[in-house]
Amino acid sequence: MARGKGSTPRRTQAHLDDDMSPTSPSPSSPSRRTPGSTASPARLNANTAAPGLPDKPVRGPTPQSAETTYHTRIRQLLVEHRKLRRQWNELVIRGLVGRTRAVLDLWGDVELVLKTIDKQGGKSTPRQPVRAGYLFAQSAKLSEQIDAVEAVFTSLTELVQTMSQLCERAEFLVVEAAKTRGTQFAFRDPLWVTWPIARFVDGVHTLSKPYIDSLSLVRSLLDILLTFPPLPSPDSASTSSATSSVAPARTRPSPEALQSALSLLAVQPLLPGKASDASAEAWEELMAVEVGGWER
Repeated sequence: MARGKGSTPRRTQAHLDDDMSPTSPSPSSPSRRTPGSTASPARLNANTAAPGLPDKPVRGPTPQSAETTYHTRIRQLLVEHRKLRRQWNELVIRGLVGRTRAVLDLWGDVELVLKTIDKQGGKSTPRQPVRAGYLFAQSAKLSEQIDAVEAVFTSLTELVQTMSQLCERAEFLVVEAAKTRGTQFAFRDPLWVTWPIARFVDGVHTLSKPYIDSLSLVRSLLDILLTFPPLPSPDSASTSSATSSVAPARTRPSPEALQSALSLLAVQPLLPGKASDASAEAWEELMAVEVGGWER
């Protein structure tokens, strides 16, 4: 019997058993999954979280438009202190250590010539005037280098004095803030992120103390490194016999003591190391978080 135009062909058992039939499951094809089965565990956990919980607050620094004069003055003090610390490192490493090594090298030349002259026992030789001229020239250079080292130490002394004055300014600032804005503002309220004014001031004092103490150590080390017997000069050569009984003899420290003093001068043991939480590097990391506009 002919089928109607709009009729649907009847599906036979052969069609049902055919592996290529679109309605028959293929052994190699994956089974159908429900839409919920494709979600990741993290998404499932997120979906099952209790609704209505508040989001974690994100707290940033005080915007520049809301800063007061105390924000500006504290930031200025912190930047000045950072500048002083960097100047200290430059003066000690490139100034004191380098110039002191130059002094020790020059003294080695002077000492070698003195030993050569002493071996001759005062006998006149053709090379004696040449050696004497070289001795006087090296002694003059040595005196100049010693003066240069002392000039660097004077700069260090002035730097430490400036750092002490900065600490006094910071202390005055927190007292002023407490009087004008109240103790809550000075000691409790965060200035930018979490630290109040008083904590910044305490940090500046704590960070300055090792530099102040190091100045005394540097002076004692230089006293060891710059101890020399009277240096020869053309003027002192003619009057050496008259002044030898008056000038006090200064004993040169041992090579071990000199090497130890030079090592301590370079290492700066009173300053906290980079791995310490009290180091200048750790302080810089804190300031980058706690101070708004720190890199401005």
